Amino acid sequence: MKAGSAGSSPDGVTNFSAATQPLRFFLGEVGEAVAYLNTIVVGLDAVENGYKKPAGLKISWNPDDQNAAARKARRFAVEATMQKVCGALKEYIATISNFKRLTVVRERWSGKTTSAEKTTDVAEFLLGEDDFLHVGACLTIHWRNRIVHKRSSAKLTAKQENRLRKQKATIKSNFASLDVDRLLDHFEKGRPTLKDISTLISFSIRFVRELDRKLNHVSKLDLDYLLDRYELTSRVEKIERETSPPKRFVSIVRLLKTEAPGLVVSYQEYYDR
Repeated sequence: MKAGSAGSSPDGVTNFSAATQPLRFFLGEVGEAVAYLNTIVVGLDAVENGYKKPAGLKISWNPDDQNAAARKARRFAVEATMQKVCGALKEYIATISNFKRLTVVRERWSGKTTSAEKTTDVAEFLLGEDDFLHVGACLTIHWRNRIVHKRSSAKLTAKQENRLRKQKATIKSNFASLDVDRLLDHFEKGRPTLKDISTLISFSIRFVRELDRKLNHVSKLDLDYLLDRYELTSRVEKIERETSPPKRFVSIVRLLKTEAPGLVVSYQEYYDR
């Protein structure tokens, strides 16, 4: 596997300002994956440069070719990171698709609707049919599927691939000089590089942030749904039962600031009375 450029800090992975709780969860999961990948890459660089296993480290490790072992381990790390990011992306789409305003989208789905199809539907509903960021997110999902399911033939639609190629200049300018043709070639050949995964993470982050801007105000119904999804409803109800009225609201807000800070503003809007 080619090393490429690690691109270790994809845009926006640590910026939580004005984020809804689903976005905060997504960024937390992706940020953790990026941190782990970067640590592994640093360690593998030492392996490629002749680092020897410490005598006190009780593991079996004596590769015939340290460079080859490091390259294979790097590929494993890249593929594992892709799976982690894909999982966070699917969780975000699954969460926001239950918002009231997305009912019309959700009602079109069946048990056979794929994660990539759901991602596209949500993107086109909220961002319009010209959006290309979701294509990068879909490519991440398809690549993950090919990694996990060796016989998978998951791929972009012709429309999506054309949209990505049409934006080659914009993508090259905004995504670390990424060559779209090379990215798609690596996908077809199953040869992910560090730069590939870093760029796909950037695509996914920017895509999710664009969706989140459209969802920056949640309804009371959406808030109650999110409290349920993050298993906070019972904890809020416990505070309501056991806390005196003057302290009740402050106690609940304190809980949310700790467990789900992205819900605080909405809770204050609908329940501060």
